[in-house]
Amino acid sequence: MYFCLGLVGFISLLCSIAASSVTNENLMKQGFLNYSQTAHLNVSPTRYGDYAKAITQYLDGKTVAVQVTNPDSGELENAFSDKENAHLADVRGIVTALKIVRWAGGGIVIGALAFLYFRHKAQPAQFLYDGDRGFSLSALFLLALATVLAVWGAVNFDGLFVTFHKLIFTNDLWLLNPNTDLLLALMPLNFFIWYAGEIGKSMLPLLGMMLVMIVVWLKNGKTQKETETK
Repeated sequence: MYFCLGLVGFISLLCSIAASSVTNENLMKQGFLNYSQTAHLNVSPTRYGDYAKAITQYLDGKTVAVQVTNPDSGELENAFSDKENAHLADVRGIVTALKIVRWAGGGIVIGALAFLYFRHKAQPAQFLYDGDRGFSLSALFLLALATVLAVWGAVNFDGLFVTFHKLIFTNDLWLLNPNTDLLLALMPLNFFIWYAGEIGKSMLPLLGMMLVMIVVWLKNGKTQKETETK
């Protein structure tokens, strides 16, 4: 039970970090400035900030469409083609799911732990040990999974990227052409490699917390065994 609660809790935190990173306007703009190649589509780097704002606000549910100001007419217009907008709608659905998991998962874990605490309040030390053990095991599982994904990404990010999209999306709208589709010209593969690294950096405090929890559990387990042998 504690293992499952730990998985739900850690995954909800990871989803929160991922959702915040994907909807971070400044982070996306920085990625555009570093990696986008849009000259052939007549989009100047001076407009990258507008595109970053339009995309992140849409993904965050603050606007109903991805629109930017036309530099000639001064009027709002759709930033991308119908196919690109359909793909962004799918991505927006994923971001919404991440937010739901963040709040629902966190609420479930807090409520369940409160219930278990009052149920076992006569043995608080055992409750803390069992909880630490379950959460530590879930942390070990997630760290092992993260290590596998990190190695895969380092060796063959393209393969990981394609596999991820095939698993997440039920259509092929994500198969865009950087020569004709502005969205992919703004977000080439190097952009995603960099963005994944930035999201990974944002997750380091949580990974550190997992490691500390595992160390404390192992230390407490060793102390408990020594006490029992005495």
